[in-house]
Amino acid sequence: MSYPRISVFAGSANGTASPTRVIEGQETLQARTSHDISVDSMHDEIAVPNPFAQAILFFAGGAKGAEAPIRIIQGPKTMLNYSDNVTLDPIHREAYVAQLMNDAILVFRSDADGDVAPVRLIHGPKTKLDRPVRVSVDPVNNLLAVTTIQGVWFFNRTDNGDVAPRSIISGPKTGLGVVRGTRKVIFSPQGKKILATGRQGGAASGELFIADAKPFIGIWNYGDSGDVPPWAIMPDTAAYSMDLNPAARELITVDRGKLIVYRMPELFQ
Repeated sequence: MSYPRISVFAGSANGTASPTRVIEGQETLQARTSHDISVDSMHDEIAVPNPFAQAILFFAGGAKGAEAPIRIIQGPKTMLNYSDNVTLDPIHREAYVAQLMNDAILVFRSDADGDVAPVRLIHGPKTKLDRPVRVSVDPVNNLLAVTTIQGVWFFNRTDNGDVAPRSIISGPKTGLGVVRGTRKVIFSPQGKKILATGRQGGAASGELFIADAKPFIGIWNYGDSGDVPPWAIMPDTAAYSMDLNPAARELITVDRGKLIVYRMPELFQ
């Protein structure tokens, strides 16, 4: 986060391994605080946000050095407003962006370029969105998960306009919400499980922070709704971001300069 670059490591890297390549330099147009990255392995592309430029940058999957983006979504038609996140759906060729500033989810064609309008927009009082910070997609089961200040909101992937969520997981039993450290939710379509970071216990300290709470990664089932605790947890485990590697049946977490890989075949069953 402190230096504008993308580092690529071997899948089997361990310890103080060096990256196999990096994408960095003025020509890349990256920002110091991108906060997110998404990979489309089907089309061999990488997407990162530049919140200061109100842009989404797309790089070739094999890019290295001071290589320029192959496409940039940017301009007034995009409605991007200090967006520090992006999620790619390679199956439907779409890019999803959560808009903290105006309580909205923007959906673009991921092969779009330039000043283009979203193909869909989830926004309005029926959505009950409250400061969304991340959006995740399950393109197989056509689901969206949106992390908000209060919990996780679920929508149909093709929802558009002022639509109510299909379900919400929120409340003190869940330990979820931006106030409790939840960022990107991840889906396991094979096992129909939902993973999210949260915090248990602690006392409220202002609206955006829970003091002295213990971090965890929680696992919910598809269809869970309301103030429901996770059916399984990884206690004392913090993760600013996570992803799954279905081929190796692995959970990958990133937090405070560490990338940790867990082998968890049960997530895919």
